[in-house]
Amino acid sequence: MRSLLAAVLILAGLSAAHAADGVGSRVSTAFVAPTVEALSTASERLDADIAGLCAAPDEAALKTARAAFGIVVADWGRASVLRFGPLVSDNRFERLFFWPDPRGIALKQVQGLLAEKDPQAIAGGVSGKSAALQGLPALEFALFGTGAEALATGDTYRCEFASAIARNIAGLAADIRDGWSPDMPFAKSFATPAPDGEPYRSEAEVHGEIVKALSTALQFVRAAELLPPLGEEAKKANGRRAPFWRSRLTVPLISAQAAGVLDLLEAAGYEETLPEDSRYIAGSIRFELSNAVRVLGQVQADPEGAFSSEPDRGRFVFAELALHHASELITRDLAAALGLTMGFNALDGD
Repeated sequence: MRSLLAAVLILAGLSAAHAADGVGSRVSTAFVAPTVEALSTASERLDADIAGLCAAPDEAALKTARAAFGIVVADWGRASVLRFGPLVSDNRFERLFFWPDPRGIALKQVQGLLAEKDPQAIAGGVSGKSAALQGLPALEFALFGTGAEALATGDTYRCEFASAIARNIAGLAADIRDGWSPDMPFAKSFATPAPDGEPYRSEAEVHGEIVKALSTALQFVRAAELLPPLGEEAKKANGRRAPFWRSRLTVPLISAQAAGVLDLLEAAGYEETLPEDSRYIAGSIRFELSNAVRVLGQVQADPEGAFSSEPDRGRFVFAELALHHASELITRDLAAALGLTMGFNALDGD
């Protein structure tokens, strides 16, 4: 875990008061707790709604399940910013969101399992299966992909498969929530680092984790979710390379991720706690993120065509640039203002 930070405290860059600002405690209370609770609650609701669909299939029940899925995707977007600790333990991030998937592994595995129609294949749930079958992309295809309309008239096997995935998602979300409980060792260390603590020995290490999380989230959105469907030019764009294009939830996901980065930044309180001559950095990051969220909210077309047609393509390009600028400000300027030398590639993993 210590190697994950790859960030060194430059003592001259931090005052004693700054080093004792309790940033982990603030972030835990203001951002982490409500975020992981919301994801867990929404996932439980999704599980129940899909179970209801399977018990009494009709158009209204399918609509309810699909709406619940949209809420979970948005809550996942916010929670995905916390790509450390409980969210990455036991490969939970990949099990919830198997992405990017340039070779279409999830689609092939989901379609194969649906084609088999073998009840024994899902009798024990999906938690022990490939990560590609366990999370939100797999569930999206079950609810929105080819043949999903049969859920409203009683496709028992497909519905049981969807229910198994939803149950798995709810379990993973509960594990993440519980891992962030104040009495858990990781959460305690993040909120109150100590010289003999594990994994965090100082406030500087907690700052490093937060900065890494902010940067990682933005780099992931750009590299895995925006740039592939945008392509180098409009004629090379392909909206089907965007996450959740079938459910038309691409923009809600990315907007939630950007908003989550913004909320984590604000929970850390850098506009108030940085040295006075550096507080503009946090304000500049906030400006870029707010612009990205605002412009994404103006996208009107479905994801499948929005990346190639104006004016929506221009909106995605603008948002990508804004997120890129925010990422640069975080890894270069915010890290320096906190006295951190960032020596990691944010997407290298843990």
